Formats: sequence, structure tokens, C-alpha cells
Amino acid sequence: MNEGPGCLTVPALIIVVPIRLLWELISLIGRAVGRYVLRPIGWLVYQVLIRPIAWLFRVLVVLPLRWVADTILAPLGRAVYRYLLRPIERGLAWCLAIVLLPFAYAAHWIGRGLVALWRAAWPLLAALGRGIAHVWRLAGIVLFHILVRPVRWVWRTFVRPVLRVLAWAWRVTVLRPARWLRVKVLKPAGAAVRSVFRALGLDTRRP
Repeated sequence: MNEGPGCLTVPALIIVVPIRLLWELISLIGRAVGRYVLRPIGWLVYQVLIRPIAWLFRVLVVLPLRWVADTILAPLGRAVYRYLLRPIERGLAWCLAIVLLPFAYAAHWIGRGLVALWRAAWPLLAALGRGIAHVWRLAGIVLFHILVRPVRWVWRTFVRPVLRVLAWAWRVTVLRPARWLRVKVLKPAGAAVRSVFRALGLDTRRP
């Protein structure tokens, strides 16, 4: 019973130890290749190819462009601004000042005049508005007492009673006799006529 772990340990050692040794060997070879092959190749490529190309780009492109910018373009830009754009800017500012200054002064004085006129006219306008409101209220009161109240009194005293009497007379003299005539005379007469027609075979309602 005690031989079980030993039986398992020996195959495990036989399998694991070679795999571990193989992994260590591969790691050692990889470090050796990286240190003694890839790193020198990279250094050689940098020294032989990349560094000369960078130096040529700096010498042939960057330095000439910088020289052109510092020696030609910058002085030219300063000269254009100083002798062309700045005089044009000053001339435009001077022209605008000459043209717009009278309008500015005119607008200023017109504004002050309008403000003064408004201040002077405001009490008159306020008094006129109050007078119109008072006249409007007085006219409403006068119209109410002269027109509305008499019309209301005539309506309540004469027109509405007369209309009620006329409506009562219309119901008594027209509607009720007409209803009685339709119910008591016309409908029986119509029924009798239809009965006679049916008896004679003259019923016009049949197709």
C-alpha cells in the first residue's frame, strides 16, 4: 500500500523534468539570440540605415527650410506687414473714422433729443391718457343710464309680456287647433281613404 506515491512520482519526474529542461534550454537560446544576434543587427541597422537617413533629412530638408523661413520668409512677412498691411490698416481706420464719426455724433445728438422730447411729452401724454380714460368711463355711465336702462325697462315692461302673450295666443289659436285637426280629422280621414282604396284594390303603396 505504501508503494503508490513512488509509482506516481517516477513517471512524473520522467515527464516533467525533460520538459522543464527543454524550456530552460529554449529560454537560454532565446536570450543568447536576442543578445548576440538581434541586438547587434538592430544596432547595425540603426547606424547604417536609420541614422544616415535622419541626418540626410535634417541636412537636406529641415535645415534648408529653417534657413528659408528665418532668412527669407520672416523678413519678407515683417516687411509686408510693416510697409503694406499696416498702412492699409491705418488708412482704412482713418477712412472709417472720417465716414462714421459724423454719423456717430448725429446719432448721439438725435438720441439725446429724443430722450429730452420724451421727458417733456411724457406728462402731457400721461394726462391725456388719464383724460381719455375718465371720458371713457363717463361715456359708459351716460350710455348705461340713457340707453341701456331704458331699453332694459322697455324690454321687461312691454316687449317681453307682449311676446309671451303672442306666444300663448299662437299656441292657443294655431298650434292646438292644428294638432286637434291633424289628430281628430286628418288622420282618421286618411285612414278611411286608405281603407277604401285597399277595399277597391287601389292601394298605391304596393308595387
